[in-house]
Amino acid sequence: MQLEMKVKRAVLKEGAKRYQRGSKREKSLILKEFVSLTGYNRCYPSWLLRHCGRKVIVSGKDGKQVVFIGE
Repeated sequence: MQLEMKVKRAVLKEGAKRYQRGSKREKSLILKEFVSLTGYNRCYPSWLLRHCGRKVIVSGKDGKQVVFIGE
């Protein structure tokens, strides 16, 4: 079952708060939970959880673009 994007963003915001403050064991459990809910590969959710709420500069064909993760 695929979740809607709004639900994925809500899960990301809540999980990121716990993930950024958690110990290594807690982070592993949060990551497993997030992967099972969203169906993403393990690498992408770990990046999302680490960078949620932060400004990330992504360069594209047009040049640099600023992206806010989790908003």
